[in-house]
Amino acid sequence: MARIADKAWDDFVAWCRVRRLKALPAHPWTVAAYLRWCDHRRRPTPVVRALRAIARAHVLACMPAPDHHPTVTRTLRAIEARDRNRADRAALFSAADFTAATPPPAPAPPPPGRRAPLRQTPKLVPRRPPVSAE
Repeated sequence: MARIADKAWDDFVAWCRVRRLKALPAHPWTVAAYLRWCDHRRRPTPVVRALRAIARAHVLACMPAPDHHPTVTRTLRAIEARDRNRADRAALFSAADFTAATPPPAPAPPPPGRRAPLRQTPKLVPRRPPVSAE
């Protein structure tokens, strides 16, 4: 196969290599997962460009392109719908809610003779130093 000098294809191949997945021929689930991964990092236009690059690489290698598979088309439609509704989604909390930090109330001591209730948050402990092999 001729070397494809396309950054979108190279990014997909690198993404697959890190996850130990096959880039060529790519399984439709792999392509859909990559598109979702790209959606959180980029706008939908580069996502579509990446899908076209993946399909092009498959066609050049004489393999069926995964871009028309139902899983991939559903994923692409979901990404486009999410982008259309991006402006309608409002923040659930205002920034002031996070900046006004009030310490939680101290728990009441357990009555004598009873065990303390389970904690709702894990107890923070210092990290153990690494054991040196001697």
